Amino acid sequence: MTVRLVTDAKVAETSSKGNQEKWQDGGIWYKLDQFGYEGMAETVISRLLERSSIETQTPFRFVRYKMEKLNVHGRDRTGCSSADFLRRGESIITLAHLYKRVERPLKKTLERLSSDKRRIEFLARETAELTGLEEFPQYLTLLFEIDSAFLNDDRHLNNIAVLEKDGKFDYCPIFDNGAGLLSNVQTAPMDIEPAALIRSAKARPFNTTFNRQVINARSLFGPQLRIPKLTEEDLSRELEEPLGFYASRDRALIKERVIRTVLTRQKAMQ
Repeated sequence: MTVRLVTDAKVAETSSKGNQEKWQDGGIWYKLDQFGYEGMAETVISRLLERSSIETQTPFRFVRYKMEKLNVHGRDRTGCSSADFLRRGESIITLAHLYKRVERPLKKTLERLSSDKRRIEFLARETAELTGLEEFPQYLTLLFEIDSAFLNDDRHLNNIAVLEKDGKFDYCPIFDNGAGLLSNVQTAPMDIEPAALIRSAKARPFNTTFNRQVINARSLFGPQLRIPKLTEEDLSRELEEPLGFYASRDRALIKERVIRTVLTRQKAMQ
């Protein structure tokens, strides 16, 4: 079924990759594919995270996505949807905004530090101090582990956030993994072998390798993400329904890219 968006409350969310259109309608957020198959990446990653220990062994949550066919501006588009996770009176505060609000030059401070490990430690501990969220270092480590597991290369400082209500803070559900799984076919073209794209990918926000970022975070705060070992058969089953939203000519290639990414990164993180 195609969802027809009739609201005019469009939000153009700016990321380091460009503008991606999002709408909120009836307590549901809809997000359009912009550069490839971001909706599928969001959906598949959230389904794989359901296999993890995040919500049973940590105080953290993650956003669940599902695929959608969307009619927007009179055109049929592919994307995904998720429930609005904000409770009454809550706001999302990105780290970029949080530090600007307290007049601390976050980007310049991070650039002055001499190593990625020191940058991670500063960001984790300083944010915990500003918000009173004592386990924010573990939350940040989990975020970096998820990015590494699924090769999400767009975790800039506006994609790391906390929740605020009446001056008190809470952990934001983990969201915005749509840049993972080589979904951006502009920066990860379909005619390049997945192995080469995986090797060249860089982790944000520190523009380092995914392995180095996770190793540094885990050495400081311990491992947080636990997902049972995934097989090619597991991934094929998870991909079957989402792939149906894309052109039949592209399905086999997208499937191969996603499976190679997950299995390669799984091996690297063991």
